[in-house]
Amino acid sequence: MTHTILFLTFAYIGGTLGIRLKLPAGALLGSMLFVGIFTMTDIVEFTNVSPVIRPAAQVALGAMIGLMFTKEILMLPLKQIFGLIILGLGSVLSAVFIALLFNWVGVFPFITGVIAVAPGGIAEMLTLADSLDVNTQTVVMMHIIRFVTIMLILKWLLNMIKSKGKSKHDTV
Repeated sequence: MTHTILFLTFAYIGGTLGIRLKLPAGALLGSMLFVGIFTMTDIVEFTNVSPVIRPAAQVALGAMIGLMFTKEILMLPLKQIFGLIILGLGSVLSAVFIALLFNWVGVFPFITGVIAVAPGGIAEMLTLADSLDVNTQTVVMMHIIRFVTIMLILKWLLNMIKSKGKSKHDTV
């Protein structure tokens, strides 16, 4: 019981720090990194965390995603729905292709590779990895690296585009 309380306390502190530091997906990334750092360094051992925590977290995650569904989704034009289907298929095919490549060069097994490179959220892909009993550590590291890289590059790129757009409007 004390391991569970300590675990939840560390997760809360990390999530709060992530939000205050304005990390991308601060609550998720902050709690994950905070608990992860203490676990990796053996400062705290979370070996006896209640088995109820994992499914409860998955239920909470599912509920939060469910809250994003609105009636407007059903009213999307056919063009947008077709585009979303193409996006989904392209994402899956690119993940399969990259996973095959990683498997071929011996980086990691195919199924781990698909989940590790699939363009989904960290929490969702980690939940999938756990349910398929693949290497969750590989999956989480690949997604953290992908997430941070995308956030840094996109922020820089979009700020650059935004500033060029402003300079064009300023000269007119």
